[in-house]
Amino acid sequence: MARPTAEDRRLDYLRVGADIVREFDRHRATEVPLDALANIKIAEVAQRAGVTKGALYHVWDSQEAYRRDLLEHLLELEEQEGIRETQEALRSVVPGDNIRTVVHHLADFAYERLKDDPRLLARFSFYNYADDPEVNRLLSHGAAGFETSYQSYLAASGRRMREPFSMQHLITSTTAYFFGMILRHRTSPELVETVVGFDGESWDLYAFGLIGLMEYFTEPVGAT
Repeated sequence: MARPTAEDRRLDYLRVGADIVREFDRHRATEVPLDALANIKIAEVAQRAGVTKGALYHVWDSQEAYRRDLLEHLLELEEQEGIRETQEALRSVVPGDNIRTVVHHLADFAYERLKDDPRLLARFSFYNYADDPEVNRLLSHGAAGFETSYQSYLAASGRRMREPFSMQHLITSTTAYFFGMILRHRTSPELVETVVGFDGESWDLYAFGLIGLMEYFTEPVGAT
């Protein structure tokens, strides 16, 4: 068997860190601070990986460098999962389908899957370090990475960006809305776990607001 490479070891240590973050389930998440990721210690990662702290410091110069790399690892996992699921849903759209219904189900799925995801909760803590250029870059990329999914939505729904708005306006608004709903879910779940009647369907509040934002920032192709 080939010996693990330096990159293999780096990924193994990041997987250990990701596992620690995932251990904060919904019940424990109410008892611990949102900066769970920022509190991860090199010593704990090393202990779980069965190596010395020096093995990790051989890869990362500092504990903060490890945390930034772990943040990027978690964002990549989150982005890959979200984009894959979005693309699969939009590829299934055929002429005559109600694109609102597709987005409705997709929004409900994403919200239900992520509203208590420890990886997402850990991500919040890094906004405290947004003045760090590297952290800022990672957080910005995590949102912009979904541009492909929004482009797929526009193509599938026969819509385009409404002037004077850009794709970045849409991404910024929907991302802020998503994070706001997640935080509200944690503080006042009774306010967000609400069903709205619309178009003859029962819409969860998050999906109802998301389609409203997407239709506000876009318009049908050919509209004057």
